[in-house]
Amino acid sequence: MAAYISSLGHDQYSSINFDELFNLPRYKRYLDFTSHQANDQLENHSNKKLKFSQDNEFVNVEKRVVESSNKELLPCLKIMAGSVYIPKDDPKKPLGDDANFIHELYQTIGVADGVGGWAKHGIDAGIYARELMKNSRIATDSEAMKGHVNPKRVLEEAYRNTHSRGSSTACIISLNSERSSIVAANVGDSGFLLIRKGKIIYKSPIQQRGYGCPYQLGNCKDNPSVAHEMELNVEMDDILMAGTDGMLDNMNDSEIEEIVQRAINDKLKPKELAKKIANIALYNSFDRYADTPYARASKGRHRGGKVDDITVIVAYIQ
Repeated sequence: MAAYISSLGHDQYSSINFDELFNLPRYKRYLDFTSHQANDQLENHSNKKLKFSQDNEFVNVEKRVVESSNKELLPCLKIMAGSVYIPKDDPKKPLGDDANFIHELYQTIGVADGVGGWAKHGIDAGIYARELMKNSRIATDSEAMKGHVNPKRVLEEAYRNTHSRGSSTACIISLNSERSSIVAANVGDSGFLLIRKGKIIYKSPIQQRGYGCPYQLGNCKDNPSVAHEMELNVEMDDILMAGTDGMLDNMNDSEIEEIVQRAINDKLKPKELAKKIANIALYNSFDRYADTPYARASKGRHRGGKVDDITVIVAYIQ
C-alpha cells in the first residue's frame, strides 16, 4: 500500500474558484488500498470536526435500466480500474470504516462502508466491512467458475461467510463483456455512477429507512435479499465510478462531470481521476458552507459537507 502525504488546507481556500482548486498541486493524505494491505503509519489530516444531526426521511427505490445509444453489442469489453481511500481522522480507528476490492481478472469491483453507529457499543464496524469485501472477492472467484459473475450471489456468499460483529453497506458491480453491460447489486447508501462522454447517465438510488439510516448487511435485520439489482448497457469509453457515502454525500453531479471532462481531456489514468474526485470530496467535507447532497437531504438541519471516510473506484470501460 502506498501513502500519499501533503497539506491541502480548508478555510484559507474558501474564496478560491473551482478552476484553481482542481489544479492545486498539494493533496491530503491518500491511502491506496488496492493492494489490500494495512498501513500502520498514518497521519492525521486535520483536527477539524463537524457536527451534524439526523432526520427521518424515507427514499423509495425503483429499478431502472439505461439503454445504450449504440444498439450493437460491443465484444470483448474490459475495465481498467484504480481506487483511492481516505480514512476519516480517528486515532482509535486508523483504517476507518470503508473497504473496497478490484478483481481485474473477473472484471468486478466492490465498495463497503461499515456503519459507524456500532462504535457506541465498542464495535469497529470497519472490521466487518473489510471482511465482507475480502469474502466478496473470494466469492467472485467461485461465481466466475459458474459463468458470468452475479453480484447478488457474490453478496449472498460473502454475507454467509462474514462473522465479525457490526454491519456495512455494500455495492458490487461486474462487467459482462458478452452482453456489453454492467450488473450491480447495492445495499445501502454506497453506490455508483455511469458516465458517458463526460455526463452522468445513471446514478444508483440510495436505500435507506431514514436520513442517516441506510440498509446494511451484518448483525442487523437486513440481508442480501434487500439488494437493489441493476443491469445497464455500456459502451466503449464509458466510465464507471463507485464510492461510499463519503464521496456521494460531498460531491454534486456537476462537480463530478466537470472533473471527469477534464480528466478525459488530460487523458488521466483511472487512479489519477479517482484522486481528483477524492480530493474535492475531502475539501467539500470540511467546507461548512458548501451546498452538498448531504446538506440538502437534511432539509436545513445540517450545513456544509460531511466529514467521513472517502472511497472512490474509477473504472474505464475499454
